[in-house]
Amino acid sequence: MERRRFFAGLFLMVGLILGSLFTNFVYKDYLAYGGQIDSLVLNNKDLYVSSASLLPYILFKRGKQYGILFLAGYLLQPLVFLFGSLFCLAFFLGSMLSLQIIQMGLKGLIIVLFGFFPHFICYGISAALLFRRNVQESQKEGTDFYYGSRSFSERFSVQLEIILVIIGCILESYANPVLMEEVLKLFA
Repeated sequence: MERRRFFAGLFLMVGLILGSLFTNFVYKDYLAYGGQIDSLVLNNKDLYVSSASLLPYILFKRGKQYGILFLAGYLLQPLVFLFGSLFCLAFFLGSMLSLQIIQMGLKGLIIVLFGFFPHFICYGISAALLFRRNVQESQKEGTDFYYGSRSFSERFSVQLEIILVIIGCILESYANPVLMEEVLKLFA
């Protein structure tokens, strides 16, 4: 178990560093060839407006992402799935953090971090349940897994994951835009 934690942390750190380096390298080339520095967030405040059309879009987007993770969890080995997902997540997070910090400094860091709250709590719990279920099923091959004594979260894991994704979509559609609007007011 300690080796898994070590490698998970290693993949997270390498992803963050490579994402940041990639963004810094591309961004410097972009500026060298005549690109302009514009604040992506503060100039586009209308991105964070809650509306009735936002929920179906986010439900489709997050449902598709959950479906890909669900399928990849069964087709790939769970550790390959975990480490690949951690690396990709860390790479994109490092890239976003680096770009916003280059453009806006500490304000950019705060905006990116608040951009993940509160909906990514639900998405993270859903991904953890998905991973745990895949690891348990791969370890208990040939046993009477489905009729043994299992906890509530083990028996209803798929249902809990779907419910958490839907709650996360609702939070992302309605709670996060209000929170981001208040955060952006602080920096305006």
